[in-house]
Amino acid sequence: MAKLKARTSLSVLIVGTLLSTVGDSIAVIAMVLDAATDHPSWWVTEVYLAKLLPPLFLAPVLGSLVDRTDAKKAWLLAIIAEATMYVAAMAISGFHARVALIAIANVCAVAAASAAFKLVPAVAGRVGVEKANSGLVTASSIASLIGPAVGGAFYKSAGSSVLLGMNALTFAALCIAVFLVVPSRRSNEFSEVSNPFRGALDGLRVMARSPIVGPLLPILAIIILATSIEGVAGVFYLREVAGNDAVYGLLLSAWALGAIPGSLAGAWEKLAHRHLLLLLGGAFLVGAALFLEAIFPIAIIIGSVFIAGGFGNGAHNVGVRNIIHTHIPSRMHATAWAYFRVLVNTCVVLGYFVGTPGVLMNARTAIFWSGTLSLIATLIAVAWFWSRRRLGEVGARETSVTVAG
Repeated sequence: MAKLKARTSLSVLIVGTLLSTVGDSIAVIAMVLDAATDHPSWWVTEVYLAKLLPPLFLAPVLGSLVDRTDAKKAWLLAIIAEATMYVAAMAISGFHARVALIAIANVCAVAAASAAFKLVPAVAGRVGVEKANSGLVTASSIASLIGPAVGGAFYKSAGSSVLLGMNALTFAALCIAVFLVVPSRRSNEFSEVSNPFRGALDGLRVMARSPIVGPLLPILAIIILATSIEGVAGVFYLREVAGNDAVYGLLLSAWALGAIPGSLAGAWEKLAHRHLLLLLGGAFLVGAALFLEAIFPIAIIIGSVFIAGGFGNGAHNVGVRNIIHTHIPSRMHATAWAYFRVLVNTCVVLGYFVGTPGVLMNARTAIFWSGTLSLIATLIAVAWFWSRRRLGEVGARETSVTVAG
């Protein structure tokens, strides 16, 4: 009965997460299409930077606050704040004012994501954190497949204001899901928050000192930066290879389609506890797909390898979540996850810059190095952990990690 209840709670949370993530994708597409319509190209860049840059400055503080307060309340307040920003953005017409409001919403999203990550084990219960993470990453993968399509389809007929309002409604759905299924737990983990900056560096310290997470951080930084290079370069390269926007859209869908079974693979009993295998095996598939994308400028080949790359992307994302959940003490989960998001956003911004054709190299060359660097970083990590006989790490929880005051 307890396991059935946990499955029901987790299913409700996964559906709420799916709806909210679809809403986010719709909102981004709406703003990008607004920016791309008879406006300078840097307006599109502005939309993406509003998503990536603001959280960099406050993420560690927000993560620390979530760890020291009631995470469920923090999650609910952050969701409500996000919804409020999108309602306000819907009500005004100025593009830059809308971007500013969405930037504030993205800061709130850091607190929401940190609280969500911290509370996954509590919601999962006897189902297990590995299956919970697999379900949540699968929801994100499905959202990345259908969200842009829905946003693009309704943009001309509905307009960006309506689409922003749709996103606000999806936050309401997530808020209800969190309220209903996430348990409220108060314990001696909670402390006074009179100084919000206290403990802001602890998440970084605890990750750096972990025998598993510490060595992975520079590897993950290289992999994220390298794969982000393709994010911009691929727009120009793939549209040229595809020949038309319809085929280009299918190529992007192939990656998102492959990510769904890749995410589900994290719940398979034979893989669920092999966190490093999911993370590094997934990264290898991603790097190989990007490398082959540059080598073979043929749409049908790229579509095929993109399915494999997407599979690896989904498995990799599940592995990352599992490793942080397992090898970081639960009292530090929110802070650690906030720091990981800082790492991701920083590397993505740098990758977008490097991958912009003409900055350092042309689009195809950028994609070649995107795949090559990903493969090299992954193989280095495999050699490192293999030499220490940890590649088959089964997820034994670290309990001896301490943090300096």
